Amino acid sequence: MKRVLMAAALAVSGLIAGVAPAHAATVVQDAGGTRGTSIFQYGPVGQSFTMVGTSLTSFGFQFQTLSTSAGNAALTFSLLAGDTLGGQLLKQVSATPAAGAARQNFWYDFDLGGVSLSDGTTYTAVVSATTDRLGLVYGPASNGTVDGYAGGTLLTTKPAFNAASNCTKGICDANFRFTSTGATGGAVPEPATWALLMLGFGAVGYTLRRSRKQRLTRQLV
Repeated sequence: MKRVLMAAALAVSGLIAGVAPAHAATVVQDAGGTRGTSIFQYGPVGQSFTMVGTSLTSFGFQFQTLSTSAGNAALTFSLLAGDTLGGQLLKQVSATPAAGAARQNFWYDFDLGGVSLSDGTTYTAVVSATTDRLGLVYGPASNGTVDGYAGGTLLTTKPAFNAASNCTKGICDANFRFTSTGATGGAVPEPATWALLMLGFGAVGYTLRRSRKQRLTRQLV
């Protein structure tokens, strides 16, 4: 009887352990603005963010073509530890996005190949450029008062905003997105998993009731 009870308990525990498997996560932060700050003049420009998962596979920014006459040179992407532009370098890649027409916004993702990071920890994604062709799109709108992303903030090397700017209040963020793996928070069991869980709990309950009934019968005889 004890063996049956143990087997049922192990079955239920195994199902519970599988309720929240590691999975891929995609985080998209659209700050709601359309302004672009020059990467060349005010860069390196970055965004601090809170990691979701344990392996960062790509990180993307929304860019704006500021000058079509400037050369379309490569951008350097750097991933730094901490929430400043002076953190330890963890990964660096270069790429040349295909810029479009003047003042046109577009997304570009840097392939990081999977960088091992800590879930819930703050890091900073940074881009630098050698020409004034591209700007980093950020928000909120110039009259915005709400911080759209509490997990980080827009960072610039030079003061890019005047004293009256809402960005001096720390509410500005770049439009960014990233993909990661190893995320476990918020996983919801599938309907079939719930059914198996109920079946397992029912088996344990039935076994316990049957065991008590047999003990009572032996006492009455």
